[in-house]
Amino acid sequence: MQEEIEAPALAYTESDIAAVLADLQHEVSGSTSLHAWQQNTGVPIQRVVSGADIAYVHLGAHDRFGTQIVLMLRDGSWRRAM
Repeated sequence: MQEEIEAPALAYTESDIAAVLADLQHEVSGSTSLHAWQQNTGVPIQRVVSGADIAYVHLGAHDRFGTQIVLMLRDGSWRRAM
């Protein structure tokens, strides 16, 4: 018997994710600004990790396939981690 998987409560479209990435790119340049962004954004956030070598954000939302959304700063550019 196969169990039904419940759909996530909040699903983001590709354009929603692109808008968050654009906002991060515009607003966040380092770990201090990432924490300020986290406190002022209306985006649901599950976890933020920010250090000298790494910065990433787990959104408290999923994409339309039910996959968690993780955004990472790499080489000065925010992008979705796959």
